[in-house]
Amino acid sequence: MSFKNKFSNLGQPRKIWVMAAIHGAQARLVTLHKTLFGKIAPGDRLLYTGNYLSGQEALPIETLDEILYFRRTLLALPDMQTEDFVYLRGIQEELWSKLLQLQLTPSPRQVIDWMVRRYPEMEAVLNGYGSSFDEAARVAREGVLSMTKWTSALKLSVRLHPGHEKFFSILHRAAFTENLTSNDNNLLFVHAGLDPQLPLVAQGDNFWWASKQFSQIQETYHPFKSVIRGFDPDHQGLRIGPATVSLDGGDQLLCAEMSGQGDVL
Repeated sequence: MSFKNKFSNLGQPRKIWVMAAIHGAQARLVTLHKTLFGKIAPGDRLLYTGNYLSGQEALPIETLDEILYFRRTLLALPDMQTEDFVYLRGIQEELWSKLLQLQLTPSPRQVIDWMVRRYPEMEAVLNGYGSSFDEAARVAREGVLSMTKWTSALKLSVRLHPGHEKFFSILHRAAFTENLTSNDNNLLFVHAGLDPQLPLVAQGDNFWWASKQFSQIQETYHPFKSVIRGFDPDHQGLRIGPATVSLDGGDQLLCAEMSGQGDVL
């Protein structure tokens, strides 16, 4: 995968609207989209930070439909561009991609057992596309042929929902601004975390699993003035540190209006 496909260059936007993890909260997302409509203008970027589909009482299919509907609505306005919309890959989307490749996994039964224990909310995503963890566990016991048929059926179910397959194919690992006159004002947007000891291209899975390292960042992660994340496993809401911004209100859905220099407006 190329650098361009992994990371999204936001350029020098006027404003950046940063959506925290949605967790399948479709009704809250609709309300927030209605609030944002009329505020987002040409030259802005709308950035979603992952974990779109699953949470308590989640409506995964309806939530993704709402994300796509709002994108179409804004694109119908004069001077809005497709590159104004950026979607990051979250933990849930990473797990979903693993489920769609279950037949290629060395220990599929262990993978399913681990997901059931650690991420039971993924059941809602499987249910939305016509399956379940019980069915996944069954095909994992039956072998490669059953798993291949199961993942093929899941992929077909995704394709039956307009726009869903394309959406899962355009998710970026991270996004950044690029100030052409001063590196000091660059901003980096991630899902949950990163390892401040590693360069951007070496982060790998840290964007999803290094949330503790993110919480320990006290100095700028060069060449970025600030690192902004949309998912906090502890759901502590808006937290602004010396070199970081953390969103994720848990039972609230947050969207930060930020300047191109990283100020939370």
